[in-house]
This record gives sequence, structure tokens and C-alpha cells, in this order.
Amino acid sequence: MRVTNHMVTSSSLRNMQKSMQRVSRLNDQVTSGKKISAPSEDPVVAIRALKLRTTCDQLDQYKNKNIKDALSWLDTTQSSIENILSRMQSVYEYAEQGANDTFSTGDRNKIINELRSLKDGIYSEGGTTYAGRYLFSGYKTETNLIFQNEAAKNGMAYSITEELSPDKIRSKSVVLNEINVDNLDGILEDGDPYTSPTRANAYTLQLAYDKLDKGALNGNDLSIVATDKDGNTITLPTMTVMSVADSADYYNVGAEEIHFIPETGEIVFGDDIYESIKKAQNLTVNYNKSDFAVGDLRPEMYFNCTQYKEEADGSVKTTEYTVTDEGQPIRYEVNFNQYITVNAEGRNIITHDIGNDIDDMATAVQNVLDIESAIQKLKGYLSDPKYMDDEDAVEQINKMLEDADVELAMKREDMQKLFGRNMTNFQNFMNDVSAQQAIVGTNYSKLELIETRVIEQLDNFKELKSSNEDIETEEAALELYQAELVYESALATTSNVVQKTLLDYL
Repeated sequence: MRVTNHMVTSSSLRNMQKSMQRVSRLNDQVTSGKKISAPSEDPVVAIRALKLRTTCDQLDQYKNKNIKDALSWLDTTQSSIENILSRMQSVYEYAEQGANDTFSTGDRNKIINELRSLKDGIYSEGGTTYAGRYLFSGYKTETNLIFQNEAAKNGMAYSITEELSPDKIRSKSVVLNEINVDNLDGILEDGDPYTSPTRANAYTLQLAYDKLDKGALNGNDLSIVATDKDGNTITLPTMTVMSVADSADYYNVGAEEIHFIPETGEIVFGDDIYESIKKAQNLTVNYNKSDFAVGDLRPEMYFNCTQYKEEADGSVKTTEYTVTDEGQPIRYEVNFNQYITVNAEGRNIITHDIGNDIDDMATAVQNVLDIESAIQKLKGYLSDPKYMDDEDAVEQINKMLEDADVELAMKREDMQKLFGRNMTNFQNFMNDVSAQQAIVGTNYSKLELIETRVIEQLDNFKELKSSNEDIETEEAALELYQAELVYESALATTSNVVQKTLLDYL
């Protein structure tokens, strides 16, 4: 084959260009630290790089955002639950003291204030937030579990459907015909009959709220429905609405009667009615409430209900709420196809029964205080010139003192029994809250293990990403040096080839 000068020249220039391209490529690698600068240089490396970068970005999101946020949420929840348990333990200790009646008369007012303070402290934990979100409100993270201030409760009314077990009905010992010291003059003048205090037993059901409406709300009236195990409705009489002013009567309920006391949120059943519903499958009570206090639990967090909210223009906005057994878990994705529940719902931790039981204890202590105060007042009357020289008055006062001592004994006994029962109740409450705390703690521990795994995965994928994209600097520098030598040799050789032309031979 004939080789011409042009062929030699072209070949030399072509090879020199290849050497120059290799020098350029190696120079780019050394200066950038990357194997390629464009996908076209190596599609396999480019595709693998995209996948590895995406994986690293996702793992980084899990590690530095999702997991950290979830850990903080769970940690704050744990702290709040510990506060609740601590306050419940204090209530339990007061219940233990009250069951033995170790309170002195001077301590009783302090005990009442302390119990109510503990209740407020427990309920206020329902408003715990993390990063501006309420922890115990399920999906309604923008809404407090409680009515936190006047503005939150004003203009609010609810029609509430409360599902209750007949097991919630309890036999309650009550004192009728309580001593009324202020009525002494009326008794002495024979204007008012005097009846000694007596003990009675009543079957009562405590609803979640007190201070309930007596009438209908937007067509929704008070009703109670009992169903048996077969789903059949048990026929019940219409409830008679009573008032705390009728305290001598609302526990005096006929065998076939039901009394409802809106102020206390109590339903009192007659003996025959109780016998007919005590083995029922469930009780459904519909009632209305528009008088809420700051610190009350929001009904929509606990019950199926209808909310009526008065707007600024005077219109009423109606909203239906439904509570399901599935709950409202908030789940974070913390690894590929791995999710963790970060929230604990307030309805499983802070219940109406907790507040009602604390109120019952405070009321029982107040009842004892009231009769003790009445006894002191009656004793003072014996030395009062208005009565001390009146034999009938002294006789009546002594009779009332005897009855007051009996009433005191009954109320102290009732208080002790109530406190003893609440020792069990609060032990059960604490067990329930501890169970929720255990779930939160388990999720926290699980999340820490996931975090460790994610960190390991991220390190591994970063190594793979670096292995795929990054060069070995020393090796690349050596290759660049060799390529430069080859290129310089190519320059020298090519210069010798191309410097002579045909003109040089003419």
C-alpha cells in the first residue's frame, strides 16, 4: 500500500488530537474530582449516579428532618405524659389520705384547692404543643384539646352523643334532709317543718359534662336510649329534669322514674329502671351544652357531636364531628417503607372521668367542711342571747346538733368510701396512661434503632456514590502526567512530519 505524506500527516494530527483530548479529560477529572462532567461521557456512570444521589437525598431527609422531628415530637409527648402521671400520683396520695380521713379541719380547704389545681394541671397538659402543633389533638393539630381561654369557648354550643356502658352506673350513698342552720328561725316559728337527716341509696350515671342545657338546641333535645345485646331498644320513661335547688327531691326517685340534673350532669335511675338496664349492651345519651368553662375538654375530640359556632356576623356555623375507633394516628416516614406513629391521642390519656372524680372528691370534702361549719354555728347559737334563754330554741338547737353529728358521721363515711374508691380509679387511670406512655417509649426506642440504621445506610450509599462518581486523585494525577508526556512526544513527532512539504523536494 502506498503511503503518502498526507496520510502520515493526517494520522499524526489525528493521534495528537486524541492525546490532547485524553489530556483534557484527565485534567477535568483532576480539577473537578469527578469521573465525568457530562452524561454522554459514560451513560452507565451517569444513570447510576442519579439513582445513588436520589437515595442519598432521601436518606438525608429521613436522618436530618423526619427522624429528628419525630424524635422531638415523641420526646415532648413523653415529658407531658410524665407530668400527667406525676399529678395523678398526687391525686392518688390525697385519695389514700382521704380514705383514712387523715385530714384536719384546717387542711380541708387546702385539699380542695390542691385537688382542683391538680385537675387543671392534668387538663392543661392537653394543650401541649411542639413546633406550633398540638400533640394530643389527633389530626386537628391546630386545635387545642381544651378550651384554653374565653375567646375559644365563647359562642360555642354542642349537641353531644355520649356512648356509655351500664357499668358506669354506680350505687351512690346520699344524705337527704341536710341540716340548714340558716332556717333555725323558721323552724322555731313553726313556719317550716324540721326533718332529721336520713341516708338513701341512689343509682346515678355521671355524664362527661356538668352545667348542661335544660332545653333543646337546634331541635336536638335530651334523650336516653338503652339497647340490649340483640340490639333491641329497652323502653324507658321520659326523664324528669330537676334542679340542684331540689336536692331533697332529685335523689328521691320513684322505682319507675328517671331524674336528670343538668347542673351536675347526673342521671338518677329508680330501682326498677336500673334493674332493666344494668345488663344492657350500651346506653346512648343525647344532650346539649353551651355553657363551657376555660379548661373544659372539647367535645369534638371525644364524642360524635354537632358544633354550633356563632360567627361575628351573627350567623351560626354548623359542623358535624365523628369519632372512630381507628383513631387519628400521625405517622412519619422514617426510612424506605418504614413508618412510625408519633402522636398519642388525648382521649386515651386525659378523660372526663379523671376530672369528674377529682370534682367528686373536692365536693365530698366541701360537704364535710359545710357540716362542720354548721356544727360550730349551732354551738355558737347556744351562747347567743337571742336563743340561750329560750328553752324551745335550746332544745331545737341541741336536737339539730345531734342530727348534725349524725350527718357529719355519714358525710365523713361517704367521703372515705369515695376516696377509697378513687384510689382504685386513679390506679386504673395511671395504668391506662402508663400503657400509652409505654407505646410512646417503644416508638421512641424503635425510632432510635431506625436512626442508627439510616445513618449506616447513608454512609454506605455515600461511599457507593463516591466510588461511582469520584476519581482516585493520585491515580488520575499519574495518568495526567503520563498523558502529558505522550502529548508532548506527539507534538515533537508531528512537528517533524508536518514541517516538510512537496515544495521542499522541487
